[in-house]
Order: sequence, then structure tokens, then C-alpha cells
Amino acid sequence: MDTDEFYLTDEEKKALKEIAKAALYEAVIHNRKIALDEEKVPPKFKLHLGAFVTLKENGRLRGCIGRFEPDEPLYQVIIDMAISASRYDTRFTPVTKEELDNIEIEISVLTPRKKVNSVDDVIVGKHGIYIEYGNKNGTYLPQVATDMGWDKEQFIRSCCVEKAGIAPEHCKDATLYVYEAIVF
Repeated sequence: MDTDEFYLTDEEKKALKEIAKAALYEAVIHNRKIALDEEKVPPKFKLHLGAFVTLKENGRLRGCIGRFEPDEPLYQVIIDMAISASRYDTRFTPVTKEELDNIEIEISVLTPRKKVNSVDDVIVGKHGIYIEYGNKNGTYLPQVATDMGWDKEQFIRSCCVEKAGIAPEHCKDATLYVYEAIVF
């Protein structure tokens, strides 16, 4: 699939958000995973694409988990990531029923990662980054740099040191990838 041509209409974005919301509510209220009739799922939602689901409560991060290279369709990745963000983001306690009315859902559908040779290849606001060194890795979605007001050096250094736990002296030797996201 040529991801340069992949796009989502406003209606498709709305439908994916409804899927994420249904998955979140079903998991939190009934401790179950929703099941969709695959016959009724649009073909575009069956493509194997990575996605992150970010949960915010009153504008503050409440959970964020994603998958880059899924072995299942996009709609299923969104269901799984909505559940995971609400329960398994180790930075937070699980989302409770009482919080649901205040939870906002943001979805980032990802293009495949591309290895870059230099920090100069990173475009702040357009690219997300994935960094790996040895057995350590970390990622930041494209919107993190703009939300934090970072330039590309700050963006990469924070991802390397704070997210991936790579020692500062090894950041320059880490492998750097970029990807793009359709965020809604």
C-alpha cells in the first residue's frame, strides 16, 4: 500500500473515533472487548496500519499506547490501543467508570517508519520519531514537538534520553526513524 496516498475523510475519522469510544466504554464498564461485524467494516479500516490512541482527561494526558507494525487491521488496532491506553499505560492508574464522561480520545494513524541518516532529515510538526540503540527504543508522535515547543534537537534528545532511556553520550549513535501521522 502506498501510504503517501492514504487519507481519511471526516466521516471515516468520526467512525474510527466511535469505534475507539465503544471499545473504551465496553472495557471500562463491562470488562469486555467489543466485537465488530467484519462484513460491515469499510475496506480502508481493514488495512494493516499502525495507530496510537491517546486519552486525555480535562486536557491532561491520561494514557497513550500504540503499535507501529500491526499484524491485524487498523480498526482492530484502534480497539486494542483504546483498551490498552485506558488500562495498561504504566504511567497511570486504569481509567474508572466515573472518569469516562471527561475522557477525550485522540487517534494517530501512522505511516510506516523510514530510516533517516541525520537529524537534519526530521521535520518538526510533520514527523514523529522512533529511536533505537541496542535493546532500548522510544517514540514521540509528531504533535509532541509542537505541543512542547521543541526544536528538532530538543525533540530527539528528549525521546532518546527521557523516553528510551538511552545515555546522552549514545544518542548520536542511535538509529533514527521518522513517520507521519493522521491525527484526529
